[in-house]
Amino acid sequence: MKKIIFGLLTCLCSLFASAHSSQIATMTLAQDQENNWTLHISSSFNGFRSQLIQNYPDLQMDALSADEFQKLVITYVKDNILLKANSDFTGELKEGAIKMGHQTDLKFRVVGLPSALTTLQVKLKGFKQNSKHNTVFKIIDQADSSENFVIKKDNQFTVQVEKINGHFQTKGEESNLFWPFISLNILVVVSSIMIVKIFKPEKSELSPA
Repeated sequence: MKKIIFGLLTCLCSLFASAHSSQIATMTLAQDQENNWTLHISSSFNGFRSQLIQNYPDLQMDALSADEFQKLVITYVKDNILLKANSDFTGELKEGAIKMGHQTDLKFRVVGLPSALTTLQVKLKGFKQNSKHNTVFKIIDQADSSENFVIKKDNQFTVQVEKINGHFQTKGEESNLFWPFISLNILVVVSSIMIVKIFKPEKSELSPA
């Protein structure tokens, strides 16, 4: 019994440690009652910092002020996320709100997407091919809340989603993209924790488009 309890405690500690891992982020595309779309992103501060260092190697990161760092994070995210829906619609990230902390949360207004999604391509740029980064992506529209889709190196940091019979699912075969059972469940739990947190109303700093 003691071994079982110890094992459970170890797994629990690993879960909460993973919630702040620089290698894990969550991203949720959400629709409100007026059919407006917003994109919510959550990752650790170190996760954003490491990506900025990788993509801006000549920049003295430690010399940036807090305001300069926040603006750079917003610019980086806007430049490195591609959203293409229903074949001929492209989502554009507008005003960005950011809340800095050990866990850093961003929210963007998205324009250019149709009110009803039938297909969606999400592509994350700026990651090297040897990156171990994983983003758990989810869609929440007025009719449905999708399953979690993992965006990572194995799928070239791109996921294709389609809506069939009222439910979002991965487009085409993805048999080689499944995680081991425990790893996937850890990501699902972590993403759920982060999604609940980023949807709590909190004061954020706004940046113009």
